[in-house]
Amino acid sequence: MASLPHRLVATALAATSALTVGACTADPAPRAPERTTITFWTMPFWIGRPNNLKHLVEDFNASQGKVKVELTVLDWQTGRDVIKQAVMNGRGPDVWLANNGLELDLLTAAKLAPLDALGYTAEDLGRFRPLVKVNEYQGRLYGVPLYFDVNVLLYRKDILQKYGFTEPPRTWDELKSTAAAITGRSAAAGKKVTGWQFKGMDDHLNAINPTWESFLCQAGGALTSPDFKTSTQNTEAGRTAMTYMKSFYTDKVSTTGTSALSGFIEGDVAMFSFYQSVISDIAAGNEKTNGKWAAAPMPVGPKSGCSAVGGHSLVARSGLPDPGAAGTFMRWLASPSVSTQFMEFHGIFPYDTAKVPRETKVVVDSFYQTDPSWAAITTQLDRSTPDLLLQDRHAFATRWEAQKSEIVAGVDGRTPVAEALRNLDAKVGKDLNSG
Repeated sequence: MASLPHRLVATALAATSALTVGACTADPAPRAPERTTITFWTMPFWIGRPNNLKHLVEDFNASQGKVKVELTVLDWQTGRDVIKQAVMNGRGPDVWLANNGLELDLLTAAKLAPLDALGYTAEDLGRFRPLVKVNEYQGRLYGVPLYFDVNVLLYRKDILQKYGFTEPPRTWDELKSTAAAITGRSAAAGKKVTGWQFKGMDDHLNAINPTWESFLCQAGGALTSPDFKTSTQNTEAGRTAMTYMKSFYTDKVSTTGTSALSGFIEGDVAMFSFYQSVISDIAAGNEKTNGKWAAAPMPVGPKSGCSAVGGHSLVARSGLPDPGAAGTFMRWLASPSVSTQFMEFHGIFPYDTAKVPRETKVVVDSFYQTDPSWAAITTQLDRSTPDLLLQDRHAFATRWEAQKSEIVAGVDGRTPVAEALRNLDAKVGKDLNSG
């Protein structure tokens, strides 16, 4: 609020000195309450329309007069590291975008505020899907999910039908035989189509992490021991998963360097799997993909049909002078009504629809009814548990870097399977034991 002009101040003082005993003056005009400013740092998680984040923050700021949010959008390449370093040094934002599962370093250093300290009630927290447990630490929740991701199978209906397949593969054996038939028959016809590609063996190397963790899970494997102290990928399950993946390249069903996503859009790859949010990229292929593809649950492995879990959450810095203000913004941006908007890019609705307002459930159901992909996504969601993501937060950065080198080398045959897994366990194990 601007200060009063000097002339007005002088007049007021003169009037005050002239008051006689018993005289009274009118009360000054009430001062408008100051708004608490909250800084929010995020990466552009709204796939395809990053400007929508700016519009959402503007909508929030216009919705009430107590809290004002200042938005900073960072890039995906460096944003997460920038946020973490700033928070660890005490100079970070008040609220920021985090991966589901959260950063163990921030949790153990008490840098994150538990949701109940931000104004969340037990009733608030009870409305989320059980997968919200991925953001739990020592019995308390620290992240409020915006949406979840799970791996699904994406397949070109036109290509499968061309080579005699009317349904997508449902098991590992069917996946391998279907992919081999498409690769072989298409090559014999003069235009080779790769029947299957593991995403991450291509131009998006980081994608090998959820790809590998999905197949490891389906083989019955785990990333760590139950106490999170030992890396457990060099096991029978790990060798089963990697040997299966390697067979696609040994048997020349797949070719390293073939891009799963762009190849799929161009019709050069028949099938691949990744987080369901990649559907937005496929749809952007327009006439190249319209009506030519579909989604299915992941093919079931020797033990299960589970997959990696991902997505994003909001978290707040601990020790805020007004934690309730941060909670007000988080409860708005991650509310059931706003969360339905993230379904536009196939972000999985994080709430139990039986526990949200009727009008919100109507919106969610409309997405399910108008897009057949949601049937596969929800089936896959029901197969998935928090376990992998809770394990993954331990030595996360080391594991994700090590898997990019060791898994790819083991799958493409540069390193024997057992050696690749031993190397991986050694690198991750060193980090797990560094504390």
